[in-house]
Amino acid sequence: MSDTVSQPTEGEEQVQDPELMSMEDLPPEIRRACADLGWTKFTPVQARAIPAFVTGRDLMVQSKTGSGKTGAFGIPIIQMVKPEGRYVQAMVLTPTRELTLQVCKELTTLGKHRGVVPVAIYGGVGYKTQLDGLKGGAQVVVGTAGRILDHMQSGALDPSRAGILVLDEADEMLSMGFYPDMRRIKEELPRDRQTLMFSATIPPNVQSLGRGFLNDPEFISLSTDKLTVDEIENFYYITPQAEKESNLARILEAENPDSAIIFCNTKDEVRRVSAGLKRRGLDADAISGDLAQKDRERVMGRIKAGTLRFLVATDVAARGIDISDLAWVVNYSVPPAPEVYLHRTGRTGRMGKTGIAISLVSGFDIGSFDIAMKANRLNASEKELPAVDGVAARILERTEAAIERDLRELAPDERARADEFLPAAKELSASEEGCEVIAFLLHRYYQRMNAKPPPEPEIGGAADAPEPEPEPEEAPRGRPRRRSRRR
Repeated sequence: MSDTVSQPTEGEEQVQDPELMSMEDLPPEIRRACADLGWTKFTPVQARAIPAFVTGRDLMVQSKTGSGKTGAFGIPIIQMVKPEGRYVQAMVLTPTRELTLQVCKELTTLGKHRGVVPVAIYGGVGYKTQLDGLKGGAQVVVGTAGRILDHMQSGALDPSRAGILVLDEADEMLSMGFYPDMRRIKEELPRDRQTLMFSATIPPNVQSLGRGFLNDPEFISLSTDKLTVDEIENFYYITPQAEKESNLARILEAENPDSAIIFCNTKDEVRRVSAGLKRRGLDADAISGDLAQKDRERVMGRIKAGTLRFLVATDVAARGIDISDLAWVVNYSVPPAPEVYLHRTGRTGRMGKTGIAISLVSGFDIGSFDIAMKANRLNASEKELPAVDGVAARILERTEAAIERDLRELAPDERARADEFLPAAKELSASEEGCEVIAFLLHRYYQRMNAKPPPEPEIGGAADAPEPEPEPEEAPRGRPRRRSRRR
């Protein structure tokens, strides 16, 4: 596979010819389906992506939420699938059950006049309807990775003739939590398949991981802010000062970045923010000027080795930290000087990669933020704070997916041992007090799954790689002990 990604050239994020492809170019039965959905003309991403899709080339497509990405991959899937073939010919993987149902609903409408039938595959529900859909000859599978693996392992789902693989919301699909399942699914798919990634953002880690799935992909970008090499996307959230800490945790849990440095203006803020993230089960640690040298070296060792997700730091303490694959920089407090903003955000998007800078802006520092943007000639896009219930649902889904994955990896004797606890589990679930115990155990599991495991050793790695720091006598809270599964 090629290690290069075709990057958009100057101005390419703007659609040069919106009529590159139009509804009139579609087969009649698909035009009828589009009319059923109320679609009268292509959106820019559809006009650009559909003709590239039908050529058979692998694609990375970046386009903002609500721009018509589902149609951009759904229309060509329905067009390319053979209705007479009653086997799985295309797979669309999504990070959540809600998105699975939404995508499957649109594909069902798109395919109804052509005889193409999708089936939704996701966890948290029974298997019968999904098994019936697969046995009935559904040509398109839309689903979450964990449940798809379950059906593959049971033999109900045969992906060996799936010539199309689409990763919807690819930044989430290729995140730390889903990546192991994605790799296992990839191994069962045809080598000569066509693979496509669609996402509102394609940060550097997603580009890098995507190269393991795509072959010499074309990069199509239609985002408002151009995404090219050596570029950082700037976003901000408006939040009351008193709610910054809880809103920071909510953003991190909703967006689920692989790694981030969170900058604070004072040592007290560093201690408070770090402690707050740890209380919520997030893998965070802190560096400030008054930290003991031994503790500082321990934290620095973890962040450089890639085994710490969130580092909370002051500007002075963060000097000298160089992390090549840092996904996010977060300004918990807007820096008092415009040049400091550039120093902070410059720690992501390094070495020709892209990065994301997030700022939490309250009434106290909105003036400083505006000055930083104007002085540095930057444009930042406002984002809405994620809804509390939406974040809770995402956390539950990630936790369920991780538990399902661990269950699949259990050896037969371990599974038998676990089954011995089923009576106790049923008894606990029957009472309010027992449910509290289960909730506590899920919280502990969530803490463990949020910690970054040690990186896989690289063959021929750099000789000057940092020596691993010795483990403290008591392992940091939330850090998983996964050595038993790394055989």
